[in-house]
Amino acid sequence: MIRVKTEAPVYGGYVIARNDGIVFVKGALPGETVLARTVEKKKDYSVAVTQEVLEPSPFRVETFCAHFGECGGCHLQHIAYAEQVSMKNAILKDSLRRLSGIDVEPEAPLTGSDVRYRHRAQFKVQPAQQPGEVTGFFKEGTRDVVPVDRCPLLVGAINEALDKIRLMPPSGAKEIHITCGGVNAHGADAPGLAAYLKGRDFDPALAGDYARAGFETVFFDDGNQSESGHSGRGFVTFDLLGFKYTVSPLSFFQSNWELNQKAAGAVQEALSSFMASGKALLDIYAGGGNFSIPLSGPERKITAVEENASSVKDGIRNLEMNGIENMKFIKAPFEKFQSKGPFGAAILDPPRPGLSKEAVKRLLGLLPERLLYISCNPATLARDVKRLMEKYKVGSVRLVDFFPHTYHMEVLCLLERK
Repeated sequence: MIRVKTEAPVYGGYVIARNDGIVFVKGALPGETVLARTVEKKKDYSVAVTQEVLEPSPFRVETFCAHFGECGGCHLQHIAYAEQVSMKNAILKDSLRRLSGIDVEPEAPLTGSDVRYRHRAQFKVQPAQQPGEVTGFFKEGTRDVVPVDRCPLLVGAINEALDKIRLMPPSGAKEIHITCGGVNAHGADAPGLAAYLKGRDFDPALAGDYARAGFETVFFDDGNQSESGHSGRGFVTFDLLGFKYTVSPLSFFQSNWELNQKAAGAVQEALSSFMASGKALLDIYAGGGNFSIPLSGPERKITAVEENASSVKDGIRNLEMNGIENMKFIKAPFEKFQSKGPFGAAILDPPRPGLSKEAVKRLLGLLPERLLYISCNPATLARDVKRLMEKYKVGSVRLVDFFPHTYHMEVLCLLERK
């Protein structure tokens, strides 16, 4: 056991302390004195877990979920929400300064509700010793399932649907993904529900069980192919700044939909002027067009590049449902995208590893006037920005707190051509 005084926050839910070298402490806030147990020792640092808080921070609060500390979903519930945002902002600023040499003051963060914000959940299932199944989330660092009756981060309709699933006979699923849309199949202001079950040897009667429980769509994946079969219409629907936006349970989307609307609005505000006079927009890692569809208009031309087949299918459906004719989807990795432009602006929303070297090379070849980089990892963002600084400068940086009570963060980084 070590006694340490904690310092600055770092990405991953840790704070730095010093005790014969650098210690990354979990479960503490900056400025606290804690007793911590060392769980990992490396050559240059060690990792420790808080066991007792001797001098608490004024921002330490009581956690609101009985599963916190056991379930691996949340990391920061012991911190007042406003302070969580402040810490993430500090981590973002520090990452850009250390890793790319850019000293920039982030704009005011985009935030929303810190509870009941998630419209998708991925539940783990394991057989129980008694009839039935245990449904919940993995215990942190293990494959053990922590039973969860209610998750306070999920919209109410998902928690209610989970209650109904627990009353069904065992399904054989190892995972159950539930997606809750904003409107149902009849266009009413009620949630549409879709389920995606991963496992083997599903009973065909399950589709009827899920339909009676209120699900409009059920996908079954038996492990042999990405889509073994489904019943229902195949997607849920959201309102996206006045557009209809549909998403399949197989596709990625921003599950914090309230905040996604704000983020899409911020992207629209940042890029609208660079699409005037017929200038074209390139949407890279486009998904179903979440950030580019709100920018569509009669005088604008949009090209969306996306590698995932399910997302492209969603995107084409979204264009048809909204009568958008000046936008097209191209199914391809960006590294193999052939168009030469010119493009007035580009949106980049890459996965956590960020941009490949080839992707950076292609961007520098296309050279749009503005880049709007949407990142879910401040370290890879900083690395990629450094690569792009050959032709671009940072115009603004803004935290979007899509995942309150976790260490995850999203960032809108606007880059302007030099």
